[in-house]
Amino acid sequence: MWRRASYLVVCLIPFLGGVLFADARAVTIERIVAKINDDIVTLSELQEFVKGEVSKLRAKFSGSELTSRLRDIELKGLDLLIERKLILQRAKALKIEVTPKELENAIGVVMKKNNIQVDELNRHLARQGLTPESFRSNVRETILARKTEGREVMFRISVSEDEIASYYEANIDRFRKGAARRVRQIFFPVEQKAARDLDEGQRQKAEKALAAARNGSQFEEIAKKFSEGPAASRGGDLGFIKRGEVFPEFEKILFSLPVGKVSDIVRTRSGYHVIKIVEERPGEVVTIDKISGRIRNRVFAEKRSKRRREWIAELKRAAFLEINYDPQGDSKKTGTLEALFREVREQVSFQIVRVRLIKSAELIGDERLYWAYGLNRKDPRWESERLKVDDKLTLESEEISSLEKLHREFVNPDPATHIFLYEYNFMLPNSYLGKVSLADVIKKFSLSPKEKRFTIVTDQKTASLEFEVKIEKTRSIVADPKEITQ
Repeated sequence: MWRRASYLVVCLIPFLGGVLFADARAVTIERIVAKINDDIVTLSELQEFVKGEVSKLRAKFSGSELTSRLRDIELKGLDLLIERKLILQRAKALKIEVTPKELENAIGVVMKKNNIQVDELNRHLARQGLTPESFRSNVRETILARKTEGREVMFRISVSEDEIASYYEANIDRFRKGAARRVRQIFFPVEQKAARDLDEGQRQKAEKALAAARNGSQFEEIAKKFSEGPAASRGGDLGFIKRGEVFPEFEKILFSLPVGKVSDIVRTRSGYHVIKIVEERPGEVVTIDKISGRIRNRVFAEKRSKRRREWIAELKRAAFLEINYDPQGDSKKTGTLEALFREVREQVSFQIVRVRLIKSAELIGDERLYWAYGLNRKDPRWESERLKVDDKLTLESEEISSLEKLHREFVNPDPATHIFLYEYNFMLPNSYLGKVSLADVIKKFSLSPKEKRFTIVTDQKTASLEFEVKIEKTRSIVADPKEITQ
Protein backbone atom coordinates (compact mmCIF):
# COMPACT_ATOMS: atom_id res chain seq x y z
CA MET A 1 0.00 0.00 0.00
CA TRP A 2 1.37 3.38 -1.00
CA ARG A 3 1.93 5.97 1.67
CA ARG A 4 0.79 9.33 0.38
CA ALA A 5 3.60 11.89 -0.04
CA SER A 6 3.28 14.61 2.53
CA TYR A 7 5.18 17.47 4.06
CA LEU A 8 5.45 17.15 7.82
CA VAL A 9 6.59 20.15 9.81
CA VAL A 10 7.80 19.23 13.27
CA CYS A 11 8.49 22.07 15.71
CA LEU A 12 10.09 21.60 19.09
CA ILE A 13 8.45 23.94 21.61
CA PRO A 14 10.11 23.33 24.96
CA PHE A 15 8.45 24.70 28.09
CA LEU A 16 10.94 26.78 30.07
CA GLY A 17 9.97 28.70 33.25
CA GLY A 18 6.32 28.78 32.26
CA VAL A 19 7.04 30.35 28.84
CA LEU A 20 6.71 28.65 25.42
CA PHE A 21 9.54 29.15 22.89
CA ALA A 22 9.40 28.07 19.24
CA ASP A 23 12.84 26.95 18.01
CA ALA A 24 12.92 27.81 14.29
CA ARG A 25 16.03 25.69 13.72
CA ALA A 26 14.23 22.50 14.75
CA VAL A 27 12.07 22.21 11.64
CA THR A 28 12.20 19.02 9.60
CA ILE A 29 10.51 18.85 6.22
CA GLU A 30 9.82 15.31 5.03
CA ARG A 31 8.99 14.15 1.53
CA ILE A 32 9.19 11.09 -0.68
CA VAL A 33 12.14 11.19 -3.09
CA ALA A 34 11.72 7.78 -4.76
CA LYS A 35 9.11 5.06 -5.15
CA ILE A 36 10.15 1.45 -5.74
CA ASN A 37 7.12 -0.74 -6.43
CA ASP A 38 5.29 -0.71 -3.07
CA ASP A 39 8.16 0.85 -1.15
CA ILE A 40 9.52 4.38 -0.79
CA VAL A 41 12.67 6.33 0.04
CA THR A 42 12.10 9.46 2.11
CA LEU A 43 14.32 12.52 2.17
CA SER A 44 15.22 11.96 5.83
CA GLU A 45 16.12 8.34 5.09
CA LEU A 46 18.45 9.44 2.31
CA GLN A 47 19.99 12.17 4.47
CA GLU A 48 20.61 9.70 7.30
CA PHE A 49 22.15 7.21 4.86
CA VAL A 50 24.73 9.69 3.52
CA LYS A 51 25.25 11.63 6.78
CA GLY A 52 28.72 10.24 7.47
CA GLU A 53 30.05 10.95 3.98
CA VAL A 54 28.48 14.42 3.95
CA SER A 55 30.29 15.32 7.18
CA LYS A 56 33.62 14.28 5.64
CA LEU A 57 32.97 16.34 2.51
CA ARG A 58 32.00 19.45 4.50
CA ALA A 59 35.26 19.18 6.42
CA LYS A 60 37.36 19.07 3.23
CA PHE A 61 35.56 21.19 0.62
CA SER A 62 33.57 24.39 0.23
CA GLY A 63 31.77 26.46 -2.40
CA SER A 64 30.98 24.99 -5.82
CA GLU A 65 33.32 22.04 -5.26
CA LEU A 66 31.37 21.06 -2.12
CA THR A 67 28.04 21.47 -3.94
CA SER A 68 29.20 19.21 -6.79
CA ARG A 69 30.51 16.52 -4.45
CA LEU A 70 27.38 16.61 -2.28
CA ARG A 71 25.28 16.17 -5.40
CA ASP A 72 27.30 13.13 -6.45
CA ILE A 73 27.23 11.50 -3.01
CA GLU A 74 23.48 12.05 -2.62
CA LEU A 75 22.72 10.58 -6.04
CA LYS A 76 24.99 7.64 -5.29
CA GLY A 77 23.29 7.16 -1.91
CA LEU A 78 19.85 7.26 -3.51
CA ASP A 79 20.89 4.66 -6.04
CA LEU A 80 22.23 2.37 -3.31
CA LEU A 81 19.03 2.71 -1.27
CA ILE A 82 16.91 1.87 -4.32
CA GLU A 83 19.15 -1.10 -5.07
CA ARG A 84 18.86 -2.38 -1.48
CA LYS A 85 15.07 -2.12 -1.45
CA LEU A 86 14.84 -3.98 -4.76
CA ILE A 87 17.01 -6.79 -3.36
CA LEU A 88 14.89 -7.03 -0.22
CA GLN A 89 11.73 -7.14 -2.33
CA ARG A 90 13.27 -9.94 -4.37
CA ALA A 91 14.12 -11.81 -1.14
CA LYS A 92 10.48 -11.58 -0.09
CA ALA A 93 9.31 -12.89 -3.47
CA LEU A 94 11.72 -15.83 -3.19
CA LYS A 95 10.62 -16.41 0.45
CA ILE A 96 14.19 -16.12 1.73
CA GLU A 97 14.35 -15.63 5.51
CA VAL A 98 16.88 -14.98 8.27
CA THR A 99 16.70 -17.37 11.23
CA PRO A 100 17.07 -16.09 14.81
CA LYS A 101 20.32 -18.07 15.11
CA GLU A 102 21.77 -16.44 11.98
CA LEU A 103 20.90 -13.00 13.36
CA GLU A 104 22.44 -13.67 16.79
CA ASN A 105 25.60 -15.11 15.22
CA ALA A 106 26.02 -12.04 13.01
CA ILE A 107 25.60 -9.64 15.96
CA GLY A 108 28.07 -11.76 17.91
CA VAL A 109 30.61 -11.39 15.11
CA VAL A 110 30.20 -7.60 15.21
CA MET A 111 30.79 -7.46 18.97
CA LYS A 112 33.76 -9.84 18.80
CA LYS A 113 35.36 -7.89 15.95
CA ASN A 114 35.05 -4.64 17.93
CA ASN A 115 35.89 -6.31 21.26
CA ILE A 116 32.78 -4.96 23.03
CA GLN A 117 29.96 -6.33 25.18
CA VAL A 118 26.20 -5.78 24.85
CA ASP A 119 26.14 -2.74 27.18
CA GLU A 120 28.98 -1.08 25.28
CA LEU A 121 27.25 -1.81 21.97
CA ASN A 122 24.01 -0.21 23.20
CA ARG A 123 25.86 2.89 24.41
CA HIS A 124 27.61 3.20 21.04
CA LEU A 125 24.28 2.86 19.21
CA ALA A 126 22.73 5.53 21.43
CA ARG A 127 25.55 7.95 20.55
CA GLN A 128 24.76 7.31 16.88
CA GLY A 129 21.06 7.94 17.43
CA LEU A 130 20.18 4.26 16.93
CA THR A 131 18.23 1.79 19.05
CA PRO A 132 19.09 -1.91 19.55
CA GLU A 133 15.93 -2.74 17.58
CA SER A 134 16.93 -0.61 14.58
CA PHE A 135 20.45 -2.11 14.69
CA ARG A 136 19.05 -5.65 14.67
CA SER A 137 16.79 -4.71 11.77
CA ASN A 138 19.76 -3.35 9.79
CA VAL A 139 21.81 -6.50 10.46
CA ARG A 140 18.87 -8.70 9.46
CA GLU A 141 18.43 -6.80 6.17
CA THR A 142 22.17 -7.10 5.42
CA ILE A 143 22.06 -10.88 5.92
CA LEU A 144 18.90 -11.10 3.82
CA ALA A 145 20.51 -9.13 0.98
CA ARG A 146 23.62 -11.35 1.07
CA LYS A 147 21.61 -14.57 0.99
CA THR A 148 19.52 -13.29 -1.91
CA GLU A 149 22.56 -12.13 -3.85
CA GLY A 150 24.23 -15.46 -3.17
CA ARG A 151 21.32 -17.37 -4.70
CA GLU A 152 20.84 -15.02 -7.65
CA VAL A 153 24.48 -14.21 -8.41
CA MET A 154 27.15 -16.30 -6.68
CA PHE A 155 25.58 -19.73 -7.25
CA ARG A 156 25.25 -19.05 -10.99
CA ILE A 157 28.96 -18.46 -11.61
CA SER A 158 31.75 -20.92 -12.34
CA VAL A 159 35.26 -20.59 -13.79
CA SER A 160 36.60 -23.29 -16.13
CA GLU A 161 40.20 -24.29 -16.72
CA ASP A 162 39.90 -22.99 -20.30
CA GLU A 163 38.89 -19.56 -18.98
CA ILE A 164 41.91 -19.53 -16.66
CA ALA A 165 44.23 -20.43 -19.56
CA SER A 166 42.68 -17.79 -21.83
CA TYR A 167 43.06 -15.09 -19.19
CA TYR A 168 46.68 -16.12 -18.62
CA GLU A 169 47.54 -15.90 -22.33
CA ALA A 170 45.75 -12.58 -22.79
CA ASN A 171 47.50 -11.00 -19.80
CA ILE A 172 50.89 -12.71 -19.93
CA ASP A 173 52.76 -9.44 -19.26
CA ARG A 174 51.03 -9.11 -15.89
CA PHE A 175 52.68 -12.30 -14.72
CA ARG A 176 56.29 -11.37 -15.34
CA LYS A 177 58.35 -11.54 -12.18
CA GLY A 178 61.01 -8.86 -11.93
CA ALA A 179 59.94 -6.99 -15.10
CA ALA A 180 61.13 -3.38 -14.91
CA ARG A 181 61.61 -0.27 -17.01
CA ARG A 182 64.23 2.42 -16.68
CA VAL A 183 62.47 5.77 -16.67
CA ARG A 184 63.42 9.41 -17.10
CA GLN A 185 60.95 12.18 -16.35
CA ILE A 186 60.55 15.94 -16.42
CA PHE A 187 58.36 16.75 -13.45
CA PHE A 188 56.41 19.81 -12.28
CA PRO A 189 54.77 19.20 -8.88
CA VAL A 190 51.32 20.59 -8.10
CA GLU A 191 48.59 19.25 -5.79
CA GLN A 192 45.23 18.24 -7.20
CA LYS A 193 43.47 20.86 -5.05
CA ALA A 194 45.89 23.65 -5.98
CA ALA A 195 44.58 27.02 -7.11
CA ARG A 196 43.70 27.16 -10.80
CA ASP A 197 46.37 29.74 -11.71
CA LEU A 198 49.09 27.68 -9.98
CA ASP A 199 47.96 24.50 -11.71
CA GLU A 200 47.82 26.23 -15.09
CA GLY A 201 51.30 27.68 -14.59
CA GLN A 202 52.81 24.23 -13.96
CA ARG A 203 50.98 22.77 -16.94
CA GLN A 204 52.38 25.47 -19.24
CA LYS A 205 55.90 24.67 -18.01
CA ALA A 206 55.28 21.03 -18.86
CA GLU A 207 54.10 22.01 -22.37
CA LYS A 208 57.31 23.97 -23.00
CA ALA A 209 59.44 21.06 -21.81
CA LEU A 210 57.50 18.62 -23.99
CA ALA A 211 57.89 20.85 -27.06
CA ALA A 212 61.66 20.99 -26.47
CA ALA A 213 61.86 17.21 -26.05
CA ARG A 214 60.00 16.62 -29.31
CA ASN A 215 62.12 19.12 -31.21
CA GLY A 216 65.14 16.86 -30.95
CA SER A 217 66.81 18.13 -27.78
CA GLN A 218 68.41 15.62 -25.42
CA PHE A 219 65.78 14.54 -22.90
CA GLU A 220 68.21 14.39 -19.98
CA GLU A 221 69.49 17.92 -20.70
CA ILE A 222 65.93 19.27 -20.76
CA ALA A 223 65.24 17.50 -17.45
CA LYS A 224 68.31 19.08 -15.86
CA LYS A 225 67.25 22.52 -17.10
CA PHE A 226 63.47 22.46 -16.55
CA SER A 227 62.44 19.65 -14.19
CA GLU A 228 61.43 20.54 -10.63
CA GLY A 229 61.61 16.96 -9.41
CA PRO A 230 64.25 15.45 -7.07
CA ALA A 231 65.90 13.60 -9.99
CA ALA A 232 66.49 16.75 -12.07
CA SER A 233 70.25 16.77 -11.40
CA ARG A 234 70.43 13.20 -12.78
CA GLY A 235 68.68 14.18 -15.99
CA GLY A 236 65.35 12.96 -14.58
CA ASP A 237 66.66 9.37 -14.22
CA LEU A 238 64.36 7.41 -11.86
CA GLY A 239 66.19 4.14 -12.42
CA PHE A 240 64.38 0.83 -12.99
CA ILE A 241 60.76 0.71 -11.79
CA LYS A 242 58.81 -2.54 -11.29
CA ARG A 243 55.06 -3.03 -11.29
CA GLY A 244 53.53 -2.21 -7.93
CA GLU A 245 56.20 0.31 -6.96
CA VAL A 246 54.35 3.46 -8.09
CA PHE A 247 50.71 4.56 -7.95
CA PRO A 248 48.41 2.91 -10.55
CA GLU A 249 47.83 5.82 -12.95
CA PHE A 250 51.60 6.38 -13.25
CA GLU A 251 52.33 2.67 -13.62
CA LYS A 252 49.77 2.37 -16.43
CA ILE A 253 51.68 4.97 -18.46
CA LEU A 254 55.12 3.50 -17.70
CA PHE A 255 54.22 0.03 -18.95
CA SER A 256 52.24 1.11 -22.04
CA LEU A 257 54.67 3.64 -23.53
CA PRO A 258 57.05 2.21 -26.19
CA VAL A 259 60.75 2.19 -25.30
CA GLY A 260 62.53 5.32 -26.56
CA LYS A 261 59.34 7.35 -27.01
CA VAL A 262 58.43 10.54 -25.17
CA SER A 263 54.97 10.63 -23.59
CA ASP A 264 52.39 13.35 -23.82
CA ILE A 265 51.88 15.41 -20.66
CA VAL A 266 50.66 13.10 -17.89
CA ARG A 267 48.65 14.51 -14.96
CA THR A 268 48.76 12.47 -11.74
CA ARG A 269 47.83 13.18 -8.15
CA SER A 270 51.27 14.74 -7.58
CA GLY A 271 51.70 16.95 -10.66
CA TYR A 272 52.57 17.05 -14.37
CA HIS A 273 55.02 14.57 -15.91
CA VAL A 274 56.73 14.18 -19.28
CA ILE A 275 58.12 10.63 -19.43
CA LYS A 276 60.60 8.70 -21.53
CA ILE A 277 61.29 4.95 -21.27
CA VAL A 278 65.04 4.44 -21.68
CA GLU A 279 65.21 0.63 -21.61
CA GLU A 280 63.22 -2.42 -20.62
CA ARG A 281 64.10 -5.48 -18.52
CA PRO A 282 61.44 -8.11 -19.38
CA GLY A 283 61.79 -10.39 -16.37
CA GLU A 284 60.73 -14.01 -16.02
CA VAL A 285 57.20 -15.25 -16.78
CA VAL A 286 55.53 -17.03 -13.85
CA THR A 287 54.09 -20.38 -15.00
CA ILE A 288 50.32 -20.83 -14.96
CA ASP A 289 50.37 -23.65 -12.41
CA LYS A 290 51.77 -21.26 -9.77
CA ILE A 291 49.11 -18.60 -10.21
CA SER A 292 46.03 -20.49 -11.46
CA GLY A 293 44.32 -19.97 -8.09
CA ARG A 294 44.91 -16.23 -8.22
CA ILE A 295 43.64 -16.08 -11.80
CA ARG A 296 40.56 -18.14 -10.87
CA ASN A 297 39.72 -15.67 -8.09
CA ARG A 298 40.21 -12.70 -10.42
CA VAL A 299 38.07 -14.16 -13.22
CA PHE A 300 35.42 -15.17 -10.68
CA ALA A 301 35.37 -11.63 -9.24
CA GLU A 302 34.99 -10.12 -12.73
CA LYS A 303 32.17 -12.53 -13.63
CA ARG A 304 30.48 -11.92 -10.28
CA SER A 305 30.65 -8.16 -10.80
CA LYS A 306 29.22 -8.47 -14.32
CA ARG A 307 26.47 -10.87 -13.23
CA ARG A 308 25.52 -8.62 -10.31
CA ARG A 309 25.25 -5.55 -12.59
CA GLU A 310 23.02 -7.51 -14.96
CA TRP A 311 20.91 -8.78 -12.05
CA ILE A 312 20.40 -5.29 -10.58
CA ALA A 313 19.56 -3.98 -14.08
CA GLU A 314 16.96 -6.76 -14.43
CA LEU A 315 15.39 -5.83 -11.08
CA LYS A 316 15.24 -2.16 -12.09
CA ARG A 317 13.74 -2.90 -15.50
CA ALA A 318 11.08 -5.09 -13.89
CA ALA A 319 10.22 -2.56 -11.19
CA PHE A 320 8.02 0.49 -11.11
CA LEU A 321 10.45 3.28 -10.26
CA GLU A 322 9.65 6.94 -9.79
CA ILE A 323 12.49 9.29 -8.82
CA ASN A 324 11.60 12.78 -7.65
CA TYR A 325 14.86 14.21 -6.41
CA ASP A 326 17.18 16.93 -7.68
CA PRO A 327 19.96 17.34 -5.09
CA GLN A 328 21.42 20.80 -4.52
CA GLY A 329 19.13 22.22 -7.19
CA ASP A 330 16.13 24.46 -7.66
CA SER A 331 13.39 22.47 -9.34
CA LYS A 332 11.80 25.62 -10.74
CA LYS A 333 15.00 26.36 -12.67
CA THR A 334 16.40 22.94 -13.48
CA GLY A 335 13.46 20.59 -13.49
CA THR A 336 13.43 17.26 -11.65
CA LEU A 337 14.18 13.67 -12.54
CA GLU A 338 10.59 12.54 -12.07
CA ALA A 339 9.80 12.67 -15.81
CA LEU A 340 12.05 9.67 -16.42
CA PHE A 341 9.78 7.11 -14.72
CA ARG A 342 6.12 7.85 -15.25
CA GLU A 343 2.98 6.33 -13.84
CA VAL A 344 2.94 3.70 -16.58
CA ARG A 345 5.70 1.14 -16.45
CA GLU A 346 8.30 2.23 -18.97
CA GLN A 347 11.80 1.27 -19.92
CA VAL A 348 13.84 4.31 -20.94
CA SER A 349 17.16 3.76 -22.70
CA PHE A 350 19.82 6.22 -23.81
CA GLN A 351 22.01 4.88 -26.60
CA ILE A 352 25.27 6.48 -27.73
CA VAL A 353 25.06 6.96 -31.51
CA ARG A 354 27.80 9.48 -32.20
CA VAL A 355 30.95 10.77 -30.49
CA ARG A 356 32.93 13.77 -31.72
CA LEU A 357 36.23 15.08 -30.40
CA ILE A 358 36.24 18.85 -29.86
CA LYS A 359 39.88 18.97 -28.74
CA SER A 360 42.45 16.31 -29.54
CA ALA A 361 46.17 15.66 -29.63
CA GLU A 362 47.81 15.57 -33.05
CA LEU A 363 46.96 12.38 -34.92
CA ILE A 364 49.79 9.92 -34.45
CA GLY A 365 49.47 6.32 -35.53
CA ASP A 366 46.41 4.31 -34.59
CA GLU A 367 44.01 6.77 -32.92
CA ARG A 368 41.02 5.33 -31.13
CA LEU A 369 38.38 6.22 -28.55
CA TYR A 370 36.87 4.24 -25.72
CA TRP A 371 34.75 4.97 -22.68
CA ALA A 372 34.40 3.57 -19.18
CA TYR A 373 31.16 3.38 -17.19
CA GLY A 374 30.94 3.62 -13.40
CA LEU A 375 30.88 5.82 -10.34
CA ASN A 376 34.42 7.17 -10.67
CA ARG A 377 37.54 6.90 -12.84
CA LYS A 378 39.38 4.74 -10.32
CA ASP A 379 36.69 2.07 -10.20
CA PRO A 380 34.75 1.85 -13.48
CA ARG A 381 32.21 -0.91 -13.93
CA TRP A 382 33.49 -1.71 -17.42
CA GLU A 383 35.35 -0.26 -20.40
CA SER A 384 34.25 -0.36 -24.03
CA GLU A 385 36.54 -1.71 -26.71
CA ARG A 386 38.73 0.81 -28.50
CA LEU A 387 37.06 2.14 -31.65
CA LYS A 388 38.99 3.61 -34.61
CA VAL A 389 38.04 7.20 -35.42
CA ASP A 390 38.25 8.75 -38.86
CA ASP A 391 40.12 11.88 -39.99
CA LYS A 392 37.31 14.06 -38.67
CA LEU A 393 37.84 12.64 -35.17
CA THR A 394 34.31 11.28 -35.07
CA LEU A 395 32.70 7.94 -34.30
CA GLU A 396 29.44 7.31 -36.13
CA SER A 397 26.64 4.89 -35.22
CA GLU A 398 27.97 2.22 -37.60
CA GLU A 399 31.19 1.82 -35.61
CA ILE A 400 29.49 2.17 -32.23
CA SER A 401 26.90 -0.48 -33.07
CA SER A 402 29.72 -3.04 -33.26
CA LEU A 403 30.07 -2.81 -29.46
CA GLU A 404 28.14 -5.01 -27.07
CA LYS A 405 24.74 -3.53 -26.27
CA LEU A 406 25.81 -3.18 -22.65
CA HIS A 407 28.63 -0.83 -23.70
CA ARG A 408 26.53 1.60 -25.72
CA GLU A 409 23.00 1.50 -24.29
CA PHE A 410 22.05 2.66 -20.78
CA VAL A 411 18.66 1.36 -19.64
CA ASN A 412 16.95 3.21 -16.75
CA PRO A 413 20.48 4.35 -15.82
CA ASP A 414 21.73 4.93 -12.30
CA PRO A 415 21.79 8.74 -11.81
CA ALA A 416 24.98 8.51 -9.75
CA THR A 417 27.06 6.94 -12.53
CA HIS A 418 29.14 8.58 -15.26
CA ILE A 419 30.57 7.88 -18.71
CA PHE A 420 34.33 8.59 -18.76
CA LEU A 421 35.76 9.18 -22.24
CA TYR A 422 39.36 8.47 -23.27
CA GLU A 423 41.48 9.01 -26.38
CA TYR A 424 44.04 6.35 -27.26
CA ASN A 425 47.06 6.77 -29.54
CA PHE A 426 49.43 3.97 -30.37
CA MET A 427 52.38 6.32 -29.93
CA LEU A 428 51.08 8.20 -26.87
CA PRO A 429 49.65 7.36 -23.45
CA ASN A 430 45.90 7.44 -23.01
CA SER A 431 44.41 10.92 -22.75
CA TYR A 432 41.38 11.53 -20.49
CA LEU A 433 38.70 13.57 -22.25
CA GLY A 434 36.29 14.13 -19.36
CA LYS A 435 33.02 12.68 -18.13
CA VAL A 436 29.30 12.86 -18.83
CA SER A 437 27.02 12.45 -15.81
CA LEU A 438 24.05 10.12 -16.27
CA ALA A 439 22.12 12.45 -13.94
CA ASP A 440 22.62 15.23 -16.51
CA VAL A 441 21.52 12.89 -19.31
CA ILE A 442 18.33 12.06 -17.39
CA LYS A 443 17.73 15.71 -16.58
CA LYS A 444 18.15 16.82 -20.19
CA PHE A 445 15.63 14.23 -21.29
CA SER A 446 13.17 15.15 -18.53
CA LEU A 447 13.26 18.81 -19.62
CA SER A 448 12.58 17.91 -23.29
CA PRO A 449 10.91 14.47 -23.24
CA LYS A 450 9.77 14.77 -26.86
CA GLU A 451 13.32 15.06 -28.20
CA LYS A 452 14.52 11.73 -29.63
CA ARG A 453 18.17 12.80 -29.90
CA PHE A 454 20.32 15.21 -27.95
CA THR A 455 24.01 15.98 -27.44
CA ILE A 456 25.93 16.46 -24.18
CA VAL A 457 29.50 17.76 -23.91
CA THR A 458 31.97 16.32 -21.41
CA ASP A 459 32.75 18.41 -18.33
CA GLN A 460 36.17 19.30 -19.78
CA LYS A 461 34.65 20.48 -23.10
CA THR A 462 36.81 18.05 -25.07
CA ALA A 463 34.21 15.76 -26.63
CA SER A 464 30.48 15.58 -27.33
CA LEU A 465 28.29 12.48 -27.04
CA GLU A 466 25.05 12.19 -29.00
CA PHE A 467 22.35 10.04 -27.41
CA GLU A 468 19.26 8.50 -28.94
CA VAL A 469 16.30 8.05 -26.58
CA LYS A 470 14.05 5.02 -26.74
CA ILE A 471 10.96 4.52 -24.54
CA GLU A 472 9.29 1.13 -24.38
CA LYS A 473 6.31 -0.03 -22.38
CA THR A 474 7.14 -2.93 -20.10
CA ARG A 475 5.38 -4.98 -17.46
CA SER A 476 6.68 -5.72 -14.02
CA ILE A 477 7.48 -9.33 -13.15
CA VAL A 478 6.72 -8.32 -9.56
CA ALA A 479 3.07 -8.33 -10.60
CA ASP A 480 3.29 -12.09 -11.08
CA PRO A 481 5.09 -13.76 -8.12
CA LYS A 482 5.04 -17.16 -9.87
CA GLU A 483 7.24 -15.78 -12.61
CA ILE A 484 10.08 -14.75 -10.30
CA THR A 485 10.06 -17.83 -8.10
CA GLN A 486 10.81 -20.23 -10.92
